[in-house]
Amino acid sequence: MRDQRAQEFARCTVALAAELHEARHNRAGVTDVEGSSDPFAGPAPTADDPFAPYMAGREGIFDQALSNGLAVIVASEWPGDEADRKGRVLSASALLKVIEGHIPATDGIVLIPDKHPAPEIPQGNMNTIFQAPRPSLHTRIDVRTLHHGIEVSQTARHGRGVGGLQQRHIEALLALDGHESLGVMGEEQQDRVRETALREDTASRDQAARYLERIGEDEAVRRAEHVENPNAYHPKRNPDGHDLDTCPVCGHETFCVEGLAPIFGRVGYGQCLVCTYTRTPDVAEDEAFAEHLAWVMGK
Repeated sequence: MRDQRAQEFARCTVALAAELHEARHNRAGVTDVEGSSDPFAGPAPTADDPFAPYMAGREGIFDQALSNGLAVIVASEWPGDEADRKGRVLSASALLKVIEGHIPATDGIVLIPDKHPAPEIPQGNMNTIFQAPRPSLHTRIDVRTLHHGIEVSQTARHGRGVGGLQQRHIEALLALDGHESLGVMGEEQQDRVRETALREDTASRDQAARYLERIGEDEAVRRAEHVENPNAYHPKRNPDGHDLDTCPVCGHETFCVEGLAPIFGRVGYGQCLVCTYTRTPDVAEDEAFAEHLAWVMGK
């Protein structure tokens, strides 16, 4: 049951985290910090900033994530306290009160000490970039903010208004993943990125196939014969360039490689100069991993 709750927490929280990142990115873009390439370089959100008002069902997702995450934490720290006498898991609000009952909050914050903290890394006397930060020995639970998040979510969930989730509520939710019984968001995020990338790749292949039908095979061959590689290798002008590769959709040697899969290499990402099929770095990485796995199994 704990694994199932952790998976539900991860699934819902990653969805909210993606929207939070998008909201931050849009806000930074509006701010337009001078010449900065950092999407988080704009002013930090205030307590009144709304969270993704266009995201349907955000209050229900927030409540589902919070309820499952808190149930996992309480069950790990104080087994049995996550449920009532009839064995029913407590609500998120009640679970927060259980936590506060065991560890009183200070200024609305509860710090749960890790049972198995990571070993500290010795620090030198010099303040250099090679010094690693000391790992946190506590999980920070902002009970005041989370209680408020529950309160403002109820109006939308029960048909009494539009709700009022803010970015600070989502940030407090994300902090729960720091507990050693969770730590599940990373894997869920990777799965989400992969699934999204594969869906986009399928759409790109379908679009390229339709485009080939429109221009016809003769025109595709003519274009392939006259294509020029805009990213051709040159030892001085373009040392990071690549030769054209074979396009998996049209079959012509017209795929302009912009780079190789970041980790496993082997497979290039870029766009076909004839049918316009586009392979993203994430898809290239997925295919490169499959090729690497096949190579390992064939050894």
